[in-house]
Amino acid sequence: MDINYHEIAERAASHALKSNITLDYSEKSIAEVESILGTYYDHLAEYDGKDGADTLWNVAVHYGIYLGETMLRLGMKEKGFAWYIDDGMPVLKNQAKAQISPVTKAHKRILNGPEDNVKSFCDVAFLLADGKFPDKNVHRAINVHLPSGQVIENVLYRDIASYITMIETGREDFLILESQDGFFQFYGVNNQFVCEVRVNLPDGDFHTYSVIDKAKEQQTRRVQLTTPYGQFTPAEREVVSLEVVNMVVRAYYEHVKTDDFLGAIPYIDTTEITKRCMGL
Repeated sequence: MDINYHEIAERAASHALKSNITLDYSEKSIAEVESILGTYYDHLAEYDGKDGADTLWNVAVHYGIYLGETMLRLGMKEKGFAWYIDDGMPVLKNQAKAQISPVTKAHKRILNGPEDNVKSFCDVAFLLADGKFPDKNVHRAINVHLPSGQVIENVLYRDIASYITMIETGREDFLILESQDGFFQFYGVNNQFVCEVRVNLPDGDFHTYSVIDKAKEQQTRRVQLTTPYGQFTPAEREVVSLEVVNMVVRAYYEHVKTDDFLGAIPYIDTTEITKRCMGL
């Protein structure tokens, strides 16, 4: 089968440009593809039936091949990787028989959501190309902690909404999303929530952050917030809506690296205050 991979990748880039998104085969463009595929996931209900499934597969093929072409340009070609057809599927392989399937991953991203993040997938691919085994920080596995002490392990993004609803409706006091490098927790009721993040560093230190309402960034006056979890006096900017909570939860699933996660959310650094309160 003679496939012009560059031409298919260029069609993906042209399609993205219609939404004012530039795909230039850079590492940054991988995050753009992640965002594009995420939009399809958000609108899955609009692609029902065989025609819808065919459309999504076509999208996955184009953007998956774009990802493959990008990885080749970013060093994987020099590592011996090239396109092959394996059982009818375009894949990247090298002489050591290491195999990567960006088309399959793009399709999973569309169908499954952020837990099949293509940026993390590409990070893994680059490590494999360098002969390195991915460490535990490549993927973000989420365990949900409830006030009762119950821990639900490996909760997928598509299943997290039911737990968020427990807090929204007051059925649970708080929710903790624990990952391998820290946790994200929030509490509140009636569309008023406080969200906090802790990041554990490799050297044993830690940083903490509070999510803020960007529109109220300068509003530092303390306000009274009564929740099923108790009474609190956060700064006004630290009281956020459910929409912000959902955005941060999604970003927590999507971005494994702390800098990427923080770059996607509005926050303030509370490390110094937290450590002072802990007597550290």
